[in-house]
Amino acid sequence: MDGEQPDDTADGVDERPPNDVFGLLGNEVRVDILRALGMRPNDRLSFSALFDRVDIADSGNFNYHLDRLCGVFVRKTDDGDDSGYELTHAGREVVGAMYAGTYTTNATIDPIRPGWNCLLCDGEMVVRYADERAEFRCVDCDGGAEFSFPPGNIDQYDREELPTAFARWYHQTFGSLFDGFCQLCSGRVERDLLWLPGGGPGEEPKPSMAEFECGRCGSVARVSGGTMATFHPVVEGFLAEHGFDASARHPSQVWADLDGFRAEIHSEDPPRFSVHFTVDGERASVEIGPDASIESVRREPVE
Repeated sequence: MDGEQPDDTADGVDERPPNDVFGLLGNEVRVDILRALGMRPNDRLSFSALFDRVDIADSGNFNYHLDRLCGVFVRKTDDGDDSGYELTHAGREVVGAMYAGTYTTNATIDPIRPGWNCLLCDGEMVVRYADERAEFRCVDCDGGAEFSFPPGNIDQYDREELPTAFARWYHQTFGSLFDGFCQLCSGRVERDLLWLPGGGPGEEPKPSMAEFECGRCGSVARVSGGTMATFHPVVEGFLAEHGFDASARHPSQVWADLDGFRAEIHSEDPPRFSVHFTVDGERASVEIGPDASIESVRREPVE
């Protein structure tokens, strides 16, 4: 109805106290049950099949711990021949964190020099990983990007593969953010264009900056407008047609190989600007508005 405000509480949402939920995991048998179900995440396991996969002799004790997990981390189904136990979404998240090493792994690598140059100052870029964060960083001007990367994934790649692995993770992480989901809790994010690109003659270039803030957990992430534009599906398609994989390197390394990459300011109040990508006689242009939303994307031949 006109003027009626939506209910702040979504239908069917039941909040559980976090202390109660995570308290369920304070037992080795329960963790082993989740791990056993996680080894067959797409299958339901019968009671006996699940019992055989957990190192416990007393079926009664096993049943007690399994029942404690049901309804939160484990779902019990009764579908005839397909009955059994399976992980809930929360259970999958916990098992995924186990595999990713989120709570159990610490990793550090020596700096990697992938042969990339900084687009801002032409200095050397290095790739680092420590404290669960990967970064692309210029040794001269300190420009670059820093982001979380699961520590359990480090040993899945050879050292020379890590820069590309980090770049692809950066791509998929910010892709989710651009779609409106928090990197940390998957909550809804609000976006804002903090400042336009700048830097006059004799000054250091200043990339534009967009901010994304989660309305649920308060997590904040910042990224340049150029990166936002690069990861738009139309621009990614444009780049792919011209032989560039936008997800295999930090976006600035793609920009450096184009025939042209520039920003054009349309308005300072409200802030609005475009990013132009030019290669092989064709241009892709992305207009970004004051709320850091992409307002238009177009492709056209270069006259």
